[in-house]
Amino acid sequence: MSLFEIELNNDFKILNSDVFFNEKNFKKYYKLNKLNDGYDDNIQEFITKYQLQIHQDMFVSYGYRYEVHEINNIFLSNIYELNVTSSEHTLYPEWLLFLISIKKDKVQFISEKEFDKYLEYFKYIAEIRYKKYIKRNLKNYICFEEYKNLSDIKISLQNSLLEYLKQTEYETNELYEYLNFLYTFHQKLKDNEKYKLMWNLEPYIEEVIILLRDKNIPLKEIYEEVYKYMRGTYSVLHEIYIYKPLYIEESKPYFQTYLTKINQLFNSNINVEEFIVILTRNERNQDILFFNLELIERFNANKMSEHIMGAMIKSIVLGVEEIIKDYKEEKKLLKCLESLADDENLLNTYIIKQYVDYHSSDELLELLDKLISEKNQSVEQYLAIYHASRNYLAHYNIDMHKFFWGEDGERRIISNTIDAVIIILYKMEVIKNEPRKNNTTNTKI
Repeated sequence: MSLFEIELNNDFKILNSDVFFNEKNFKKYYKLNKLNDGYDDNIQEFITKYQLQIHQDMFVSYGYRYEVHEINNIFLSNIYELNVTSSEHTLYPEWLLFLISIKKDKVQFISEKEFDKYLEYFKYIAEIRYKKYIKRNLKNYICFEEYKNLSDIKISLQNSLLEYLKQTEYETNELYEYLNFLYTFHQKLKDNEKYKLMWNLEPYIEEVIILLRDKNIPLKEIYEEVYKYMRGTYSVLHEIYIYKPLYIEESKPYFQTYLTKINQLFNSNINVEEFIVILTRNERNQDILFFNLELIERFNANKMSEHIMGAMIKSIVLGVEEIIKDYKEEKKLLKCLESLADDENLLNTYIIKQYVDYHSSDELLELLDKLISEKNQSVEQYLAIYHASRNYLAHYNIDMHKFFWGEDGERRIISNTIDAVIIILYKMEVIKNEPRKNNTTNTKI
């Protein structure tokens, strides 16, 4: 996958907007999402049919203050039915942005007829998002004297929302059908380079996933179900929200590369499925493994941000240090590593001691490269590689050329540092799940 890092002004996002806009704000998002073709066009023909006529007494609106019971009644009710005869204010739902993109031929192979088929779902998700927005921004809508009860009121409103959702819930197969449509729409927006609209569609995808989770459907099952007949190695939903445990599980080819080394070092014969299960027993390992996969992906990207890659390897190596220290309940890293060694004396022959063996970052990298070149690989050698890489990353600015690529471009230091991380995580999990030793023996782990 081609990967690049970008920074954007987030004004175009509807993620934390108030969901139903007045005409001025709707036109603002219309322009920010590049639907106006660079000029001020008349959009009344697109929006009049879908405008919402509301009265501020039956719709929580900015600029008004409400009694708690009034807001609660709205949370328990269908907001569209409450305002059918009102003409006090005119509002436009955020999902109109998506419909207009279809009407203006910004999206190929998604028809207006197909969108209309799922219109009730868009309206339902918008209603949920609106009520959640009110709850998040409750201070803007309640009387000042109620501020002291803010936490309790939010809990009460959440319960009311859950009650409403229970009364209006869709069947599982209906939600999956809608989710498949949203993913298709997401891909078509991407294909047509309508990235801002694509990102704005993602909150709708997230809300449908939440509705399925409310039916006690495991997240893994949801990810495996969506587009299941057309997916490849990975669930398509990872493109939108990565679910780390499944993403790691689906990344078997990357972990296969470590398996031969693991089986040799530990005299084992596990397969890749068993290997991943062992590595992911501890939830804290998942972040480390995921960042490793992200780092690998960036090595294969068209455009690489070395600053981000440097930050990621630091996060991986220093994150493992915290896991090691917590596991051994010891504050000194070297002591922890000694306890993970089968042969403590052998480990100490490999350890590069700070301020003794080297006096600069360049000297440390030279010694680390020499340590990696040792032919007799052992767990102790990798513990020492980790120790040296950790000291380099913790105390020096990263020389990206030397640490990541090496003088010969063979990536020895970065590759062996990652190997050491995986070996340490595996070693700790193996130790934790070994049968207890007989207390009468003096066998050292």
